[in-house]
Amino acid sequence: MSWKQRLEKAAEGHYVLPKTKSMRVDADLFLSDKLLWGEGPEVPGLEDTVFDQVVNAASFPGVTRVAVTPDCHVGYGVPIGTVVETDGVLLPTAAGYDIGCGMVQLQTSLMAEDVADPAKRRQWIDQVTRRIAVGVGASRAQHQRKVSDRSFAEVVRHGAKALGRGSAVTERDFIPVEDDRVDIPDRAYEKRGQLGSLGGGNHFTEMQVDESGRVWVMLHTGSRGFGWNIAKHFFVQGAAHLGLKSRSEDFVWLDADSALGREYWNLHNMAANFAVANRLIIGEAVCAALEDVFGGTASVYYEISHNLIQKEAGRFVARKGATRAFPAGHPALKRTAWEGTGHPILIPGSMETGSAILFAEEGASKSIYSVNHGSGRRLSRGEARRVLKQDATDARMAEAGIILNTRQTPLDESGPCYKNLDDVLETVEMAGLARVAHRLKPVACIKGAD
Repeated sequence: MSWKQRLEKAAEGHYVLPKTKSMRVDADLFLSDKLLWGEGPEVPGLEDTVFDQVVNAASFPGVTRVAVTPDCHVGYGVPIGTVVETDGVLLPTAAGYDIGCGMVQLQTSLMAEDVADPAKRRQWIDQVTRRIAVGVGASRAQHQRKVSDRSFAEVVRHGAKALGRGSAVTERDFIPVEDDRVDIPDRAYEKRGQLGSLGGGNHFTEMQVDESGRVWVMLHTGSRGFGWNIAKHFFVQGAAHLGLKSRSEDFVWLDADSALGREYWNLHNMAANFAVANRLIIGEAVCAALEDVFGGTASVYYEISHNLIQKEAGRFVARKGATRAFPAGHPALKRTAWEGTGHPILIPGSMETGSAILFAEEGASKSIYSVNHGSGRRLSRGEARRVLKQDATDARMAEAGIILNTRQTPLDESGPCYKNLDDVLETVEMAGLARVAHRLKPVACIKGAD
């Protein structure tokens, strides 16, 4: 019997994988029939290897619930697009390497006609790339907010609060660091200069226009080399502690009350605070560039993570490539600006097909108050470079009027590399997890060149 044949359909857009093999709990998979089984060569269906990783996610000590989002695909240890709730156990593999990676949405007073001139959009790209450092290993640019070593110590402990920003626009002001005496690994500390830098891969800054013609800017980046080196440190230390063979990161778990668990939790939270501050510093520079080039105003609408472990209702909830989705009336939103609506959920698709802003429905409780973090990859980077044609890809971008900072469109980040965002969003709405409030079309995109 195949993995797909083991699934039990709970409702439209919702399947359950009953406990099998080493699973301690059932797993809830939020997938449409189209995303699960596929529909022609453009929609290949879910890989069987995803199910092996779902079994792994549901087999850790302390696991109490597992949910898988519609953009899921193979990752390391657990699928990207997985939520794991645990009692007393921390799962580094379910936070991943880019701890705290996430999104910022900037709202502007501009309309589509204000940014219609391609030459001015090009000028905006040039202004942004002068203000922020872009690319793998890049450190912050000269024109950004300066962060001294003393200020850095505040940033990694108090995140947005250290920058004077509050919870009205951030998922959390900061993630508490419970022990200030914890030592930051040297290799992570050496990367402190990357605060305020965009990074490469799928990280971006993108100007977008919604269905009403309103202009937005979306940012995607994380904790950079600082968080990566913290994660790597604990994958190695955790494997040694458990007596696992080297390169066994997929199976590392930590007792939250152990010395190693407490150290990971504090440094994980520092990386999360770094990531929030990183996005906000970049956001300041992007707003300034936009106001200089186009006039009008720009400000942070919301900031949220999608690679993070958080404490919720007495449990640890690890979201790896998944976004928190608290609906209206959720206790965690009490006395916040989002109490009556739920907080915004920021979903990047691709630089060809656009992105979306969602708000959670009451049904999000079925998915551990989580939804997808994007549309989900369908082509690996290597495969994309082999099968996609540069001229055809560049022509599509030009025809769509999307301007890039790179000379050519990065093939491994182009539209065909990702699942159809509308299929993914349809599944989220079908399952009653969230509703789409805005669909956003890209008009200019800044990518980190690898």
